[in-house]
Amino acid sequence: MDLLLNKKRVVVTGGSSGIGFAIVRAFLQEGAEVWFCGRTATKIERAVNELGEYDHSVHAAVVDVCDRNEFEAWINTIPEIDVFVPNVSALSDSWEEVVRVDITSTQSNIETVIHKLTCSPTPVITYIGSKAGGLSQKNAQAYGAGKAAMAHYMKSLALTHAPEIRVNTVSPGDTYVENGLWGNVKQEKPDEFLKVLARNPMNRLATPEEVANVVVFISSSRASYVSGANWYVDGASVNQVQY
Repeated sequence: MDLLLNKKRVVVTGGSSGIGFAIVRAFLQEGAEVWFCGRTATKIERAVNELGEYDHSVHAAVVDVCDRNEFEAWINTIPEIDVFVPNVSALSDSWEEVVRVDITSTQSNIETVIHKLTCSPTPVITYIGSKAGGLSQKNAQAYGAGKAAMAHYMKSLALTHAPEIRVNTVSPGDTYVENGLWGNVKQEKPDEFLKVLARNPMNRLATPEEVANVVVFISSSRASYVSGANWYVDGASVNQVQY
C-alpha cells in the first residue's frame, strides 16, 4: 500500500536511537524527507551513517528539546512541516524529570511546531506514549502518570484542532532495543527479563520497527479519519478495554 508520504516533511524528536530511529527510517523508506534531533552528537553521527542511502532526504541536529530557544531555532530552519512526532521521554520515575521532559517540553515543542503545521494540507501530530499510561505499575508512578497526562492532552488537542490537524498517540508496550532498557536488563538481570517475557502474551517483546510501522501508518493520509485515538502496540499485554 502506498501511504502517500512521498515528499512529505516529517520532524521527529529523539530520533537518533531506539524507537525514534526506527520511526525516522520508516518514514524515509516511504519517501518522506525527515528532520530529526537528539542530545548526543555521537549518536546522531552513528544514526546518519546508518541512513547513508537516504543522505539527500535526512537532516539531523543536536538539540535539547527542553531548551525552548534552542528548539525554536532548529524548527525555524525547517521550511515546511507536515508531520510532527514528539518522541522524547525521561524514562525516569522522578516526578521532576517527568514533568520537565515528558510533559513541559513536549507541550512547548508542539506549541512551537503547530503554526507550521497549519500551513500543511495534511498536518499530523503523532505522539509516542507508553502502555504505562494505562496501567498501575510498581515503581513507575511518575512515569505512568506522565504518560497518562500526555495521552489526555493529545485527545484534547485533537478536538481543539479538528478538523485541521489530526492528533493521535501511539503507545508501545515492552520494546526490545539492543542497548536500551530491556536489552540491558537481558544482559544484566536475565531472571528479571524472563519475568518481562512472561507478562507478554506473544512470548516476546516488540521490535522498534513494529512500533514505527504503526506510527507511519497513523501519520499517513491512509489514516485520514483517525484522530484523537491512542493506539496500543503492546501484543495484547494490556487487559483493560479502552472505551
